[in-house]
Amino acid sequence: MVRKKNQSGVTIVSLAVTIFVLMIVAGIGIKVGTDQITKTKDGTLTSELSMVQHAILEQYTKYQTTKNTNYLVGNNVNIEELNTITSTLGITLVTIPSNYSERERTYYKLDKASLLEIGIKNTDDEYVVNYISGEVINITTKTTSGGNALYVRARSF
Repeated sequence: MVRKKNQSGVTIVSLAVTIFVLMIVAGIGIKVGTDQITKTKDGTLTSELSMVQHAILEQYTKYQTTKNTNYLVGNNVNIEELNTITSTLGITLVTIPSNYSERERTYYKLDKASLLEIGIKNTDDEYVVNYISGEVINITTKTTSGGNALYVRARSF
């Protein structure tokens, strides 16, 4: 069998093209996978934010019914710390009317123990919340991968 010179050159070119195409496909797969991981993480953070909000609104309803202040769990956040958090995240908190009690207008920091008290498990994040407005700020992670503040509120006055 006689071999032509051009046939071996074509085989090497085909191999190089195949490797190049596989590298492109692998790169696209890695990029898509990385984007999906980021979206999943952001979705988890947003879901957890909503769960905390639901839990504090439930606690506030119990407080309104019983007037038992034990339902308003967490440690008071001082105004300086609150101002630092809001300016860092670029958010504006709800202005709560003065006809609500000081306790209701207070912002609370929920650590892991406080979150367990209201039924939130398996989180390493801490939150600042206001029971009357339903505001929840994630102060551990602070923002999504897109730079959006992890902050929600239930109502304005």
